[in-house]
Amino acid sequence: MARQANAGKLYLAAVSFFSLFALAASTQATPVQTPDVYVYDIGVDGGNTNDIRYWGQSSGIAAYSIATQSCNAGSATLDWFDSGGDTRHPVISQNMFRLKDGRFEHIGQSWLKHGFCAVNEFEVDCGPCSSTSCNTLGLGCADTYWASLNDGASGRSKRFVNATSGEHTDSTPGPTGVLPIRGRLQVAVSDIDPAQNPGAEYFIEGHYVTADDAAANNDRNNASWRKLNVVGVNNLDGGGDTVTEQAAIYAWRAEDPGVTIRNGVNNESGRATFFFLGYKAEQTGPTTWTYEYAIQNMNSDQSARSFSVPVPGATTVSNIGFHDVDYHSGDPYDLTDWPGTNSGGNVTWQTDDFATNANANALRWGTLYNYRFEANAPPIQVTATIGLFKPGTNTEVTVTVDGPDIGSSMCLNSASVATRNGGANLNTYSANAPSTGGVVNFNVTGDYSFGLMFAYGGPASIPLANGQVILSDPGSAFIFSKAITGLPAGSATENVPTNLALCGFTAYTQVIMSGPTAGGPPIQLTNSQDLTIGF
Repeated sequence: MARQANAGKLYLAAVSFFSLFALAASTQATPVQTPDVYVYDIGVDGGNTNDIRYWGQSSGIAAYSIATQSCNAGSATLDWFDSGGDTRHPVISQNMFRLKDGRFEHIGQSWLKHGFCAVNEFEVDCGPCSSTSCNTLGLGCADTYWASLNDGASGRSKRFVNATSGEHTDSTPGPTGVLPIRGRLQVAVSDIDPAQNPGAEYFIEGHYVTADDAAANNDRNNASWRKLNVVGVNNLDGGGDTVTEQAAIYAWRAEDPGVTIRNGVNNESGRATFFFLGYKAEQTGPTTWTYEYAIQNMNSDQSARSFSVPVPGATTVSNIGFHDVDYHSGDPYDLTDWPGTNSGGNVTWQTDDFATNANANALRWGTLYNYRFEANAPPIQVTATIGLFKPGTNTEVTVTVDGPDIGSSMCLNSASVATRNGGANLNTYSANAPSTGGVVNFNVTGDYSFGLMFAYGGPASIPLANGQVILSDPGSAFIFSKAITGLPAGSATENVPTNLALCGFTAYTQVIMSGPTAGGPPIQLTNSQDLTIGF
């Protein structure tokens, strides 16, 4: 799946796809008006740009709360109802992260603030505010909760929130434990004390979850982060600007350009959920490489229970490690670390499955877990597997990452093909799975005069108003395109590369057809064929 060398052909192929996409979009109904909330600012309350409150310590745990300001960047008002037990309002999570010795770790989380009475403020970069009553956040309007209002001591647990649907129950039980730390953003003093963490950098994150935003599939951008200057355990200075519409894991890449972040996408009840997977492979000795991975669960209620990286049998693996963030204040979850093992050609970390222990230490929404090991082999691209916790349509999500080299001049295993269907797509598109270096045959049938098969480096699930679904992400790397010949029973071919660097890489392909010959829609998308090169 090597990129085409001829830039002109590549450009024309891309233009062909986007022209057809634009034509398809132009035939659709008027877009539905939807809200879109994101965190506009963190640790800022009006003129106070350092609204980060320290509450004290108990038994080696320090407690904090931070101000958050939201913005409705959508085209409809955002629900903010809270009276009489009404749950149509956002819940707000506060988190803290540390970057130390190349490791980006989640070191603290709070219980949730429940939104009440949107005040509909004006902020220049939020937009002209169309103010409404307390029960909604108007278009282009902002709403601020200062640090004292975001106090987790009166908060509610994440366990009552389904981040995929954005819905939550009326979570009456409050946090338990001692003041001053109960329910608040708790961080171990040993993790934040500058004397014990020389050279460490710190970051805070605000994350809003609410039902009408999630229903509009606008919940991927609901978290923002900001860099901190930690003067002392009791003195945190908001040392940087808020980076909006990014989960905190992106701070790792901002600080270290050697970090790559990829999306693991799952389909839960017809909605896309995201696991953001960051990784870095670094040579730390003459024959030693360190492999560091971090996974942040943005909005998956199904959650994750395992993570696996393929490792050749002859590879020496050592120092398998894991890090998570603690739940507290009465949350029932098991805090046992995931044990890591090197067995069966994989390094795997896992906790109990849902049937065994519904309160196992799963990677739940709004948390980030770390996985690491050392090996005596340099990196290549491999396919890592995130195993899912709760029952659902899918049991796993795969993501391309760096893993130890198999020491060969070419991929050893055959390519594989996976099929994904979507909505009103025409499910007549197929592909064979050839050996490495062989030819893959793509076949499609349809009563159309023109077809273009295109491949991108990422999957998608973008619904169109006519019920069809874009399954190959136009926002990811463009890989190649091929004209479909011979319609209505058309085909195209492509050679599977032997380049070791591409082992484990997946090209996400789909066909767009136009020129109906038997009365079909003017533009027709097919199912997806996801071709993974053997590793």
